[in-house]
Amino acid sequence: MIQSFVLLLFVAAIVAGVRPAEAAPATTIYKITGTVTSSVDDSPIPHAHLTAMLAASGEHEERRPFRRGGPEAGIEADADDNGRFVIAVPSPGRWRLLASAAGYVKQAYNAHDEFSSAVVLTQTQPHFDLQFRLPPEAEILGTVLDESGEAVRNARVILEHRPTSSPDSGQDDFRNWTVAQTDDRGAYDFSGLAPGEYRVKVDAKPWYSISTRPQLSSANAVQNPGLDVTYQLTWYPGVNNATEAEVLSMKAADVRRADFQLIPVPAVHVTFAAPETVGSGSRRFPSFPVVERIDSGGAGLAAVIPNRGNDGRMDVGGLAPGIYRIRMAGPNQEPESRLIEVRAGGSTVIDATSAESDVTDVTIEDEGPAVGRPAGVVLKDARKGTRFASFSQDMFFRGPNESRPDGRGKQPVKMQVPSGKYEVLLSDRQRYLLGLSAKGAGVSGRFITLRGGEVTLKVHTASGRASVHGIVSVSGRPVEGAMVLMVPASLNDPDSFARIVRDQTNTDGSFDLNGVVPGQYILIAVERAWQLRWEDAAFLERYLPHGIPLEVHPDATLSENLNAQQP
Repeated sequence: MIQSFVLLLFVAAIVAGVRPAEAAPATTIYKITGTVTSSVDDSPIPHAHLTAMLAASGEHEERRPFRRGGPEAGIEADADDNGRFVIAVPSPGRWRLLASAAGYVKQAYNAHDEFSSAVVLTQTQPHFDLQFRLPPEAEILGTVLDESGEAVRNARVILEHRPTSSPDSGQDDFRNWTVAQTDDRGAYDFSGLAPGEYRVKVDAKPWYSISTRPQLSSANAVQNPGLDVTYQLTWYPGVNNATEAEVLSMKAADVRRADFQLIPVPAVHVTFAAPETVGSGSRRFPSFPVVERIDSGGAGLAAVIPNRGNDGRMDVGGLAPGIYRIRMAGPNQEPESRLIEVRAGGSTVIDATSAESDVTDVTIEDEGPAVGRPAGVVLKDARKGTRFASFSQDMFFRGPNESRPDGRGKQPVKMQVPSGKYEVLLSDRQRYLLGLSAKGAGVSGRFITLRGGEVTLKVHTASGRASVHGIVSVSGRPVEGAMVLMVPASLNDPDSFARIVRDQTNTDGSFDLNGVVPGQYILIAVERAWQLRWEDAAFLERYLPHGIPLEVHPDATLSENLNAQQP
């Protein structure tokens, strides 16, 4: 009887066009689960907020540890009272996971500066459980006082940060990260900091300085020298040279004070002939100077106000010792710039038209095969870390003769930089340096030594960067969070243009090394390596013998699996 009933169901299914053997497949559920804990004691963090975003191959989370940031686009979830969370995602792939909680640093999963590990889900492994360790916020705070011990209000306090060191990068490579302003007590506060190395500097003006008053001219300033003062750019603990600044090595939950007392110095004035107004008919527009101070963190607008005197000259006052770029700007006007170096103890009035500065006029010619816009060139001071970028010169400071293409269809770029030794870098991610040659300067490898005058720098470039992908494992087990390095065989050669390329492995052990300059390399992977002092190139010698030699050709895509070494 039962057999007859089953037979009837089978016949009915055939009539209905449905075959019992073709049941609908079960839908795969992809999810990320885990616990959010403190990196200090692994205690659970209740109610942490998490966001999962699908990442492209080789994509990393660029972490700015001191910024809280706005909401991220993605799939969101909150942890429970015990720090446990579940995030259901719609598909397999590489998922970038971020977490935040009150009192903790917002960051990507297993983050180390700009590197992190993506959570990889597949049809065979649709679920991944992890521990997300968040560091408690660190904090740098302090006060800015004047020579009388009174609060300096509205001072700009700049935080500089140094990324993870590398064997082929300089150690004074701090960059401006964020800015705070002092309150009526002279106090400032940088909270939400991730572990790392920081420096603090202050840019301020005395409230009583007549250089901040546009109604007064330089003639008035001479009559009131006691009021014509300014503050020098000052790094903690009170030095005016970035190389002497104290490096604050912050750990999770650290709180450090960095107090300043500023001493005024005589302000310097730069004068030059006031340009004529531009325009046509009744619509006339005055030109005006834009003043930028150049320091180790880059360029920033100087807080100065130009004054137009009765003698037809323009005055820019309130300048402290340092290097400044002054350019004229106005509607329908070709911008022109000049670099002025203000020295301590020098003249308090500098004529821009006749000032002698220890600067070099550099013309950059791109000798690469492409026609059109030249590659962006960055000259990095080998001692101070100051950067001068040709692309910003091309955008904002190009003179009337600088837009003429050469015989190969290129547009040479001109820039002024202080004399000294510079490392030549390319900001173009597609092209890379093959070599340098210069007229009027000495060249050694990727370094150029400028001694004033006029210099023509030819950058020989090529396109076709390569990529290397693979899996890192130990005894057949994929290794998450390992550091992967492509080390040039010519690392110790000062004339080499190749640089180390790094990545961090994902949860499945995968890595993507993109933007590799063609050449000979040794591929290595090291577990638990992010706290090691990689600025010492000799440190690599213990790992290189166990690496994999690779010959990388232009536009190549290589796949190479390797075993992780122990630190």
